[in-house]
Amino acid sequence: RHGVRTSDAMTPPTIRAISTTEDRLTFELDGDRVVSIPISISARLQRATAIEREHWTIDPRGIYAHWSDVDEDIAVWEILGIAEDAYLKSFHEAPVG
Repeated sequence: RHGVRTSDAMTPPTIRAISTTEDRLTFELDGDRVVSIPISISARLQRATAIEREHWTIDPRGIYAHWSDVDEDIAVWEILGIAEDAYLKSFHEAPVG
């Protein structure tokens, strides 16, 4: 299986950390995955100050990030460009342990 454990391959990614620049949002996902997207995905974050963009939290399950200063949420499925229902289905069907 080319060195990938089945449980790793089947587990949907969750957000672990975020970094921001003036024009990019970079999400560190579990499994050492990193996804960078243009900040223009969010008009609120695009208008936000650098300090407001750095003030984020991640929900306990790692499914979405929230910027309280600008009232913005970005979910894993948006970062990955997949349908919300497909992600949530895989999240609920993921192996435990």
